[in-house]
Amino acid sequence: MYKPENKEEETFLAEYNADKYPKPSVTLDIVIFTLDEKNELNVLLIKRKGFPYKDHWAIPGGFLNMDESIDEGAARELEEETGLQGIHIEQFQTFGEVDRDPRMRVISIAYMAFVPKSKLNLVAGDDAADAQLFKITYDLNGFVLIGERNVVKEKEFAFDHAEVLRTALMRLRNRIDYTEDAFDFLKNDQSFTMYELRKIFETVKGKAIDAGNFRKEFINKYINTGLVVETGETVVEKGRKAAKAFKRKK
Repeated sequence: MYKPENKEEETFLAEYNADKYPKPSVTLDIVIFTLDEKNELNVLLIKRKGFPYKDHWAIPGGFLNMDESIDEGAARELEEETGLQGIHIEQFQTFGEVDRDPRMRVISIAYMAFVPKSKLNLVAGDDAADAQLFKITYDLNGFVLIGERNVVKEKEFAFDHAEVLRTALMRLRNRIDYTEDAFDFLKNDQSFTMYELRKIFETVKGKAIDAGNFRKEFINKYINTGLVVETGETVVEKGRKAAKAFKRKK
């Protein structure tokens, strides 16, 4: 905690009028990506229980408390609305349009996370009426999210969360080549095949990747740098020949 350097500064801080300037509120939104059984990209959404945007689908999140850091607040909100704990999340952008929230001036700090589906235990809590995974598809009017019980179009999102999700998707596609994000989608990063990792890259990028070129990149980026090592075992995938198993070094 900061300590005044002298009595003059101590007096200034004690008498400072904290209401001199209007204060915006701060919220934290967390975009959770995962892959389903068909290796298709999914996002986690919650249905709002209260106003504004009651019964609209939104990205999990909420208001920052005064006694917590923004990272702590994001982790707390994620747990309160979905039941998820101990998930690595990263900031990717701040959203601050003046009229983005009809209640008051609200600035949102957005996070993203990449989670294997097996780790998702969806629990709707706090101000959420439901929590559901949605497959990301597209039509002429933007993206369409298809869930087990609902279909959500881009214009039906709460707040500016369609823009938040669109930005998160762009960032994910741009950064997967130079980060280790792809490994976080694996069912088991201690036993996976080159093919399994390639399919993750193809899903995120939305296009096919030449197997030979991917193998060269895999060796250069992961094997030669020591980020990935062979396990000495083989894995038999459905409809494919046995393949070498790798693991990610912790």
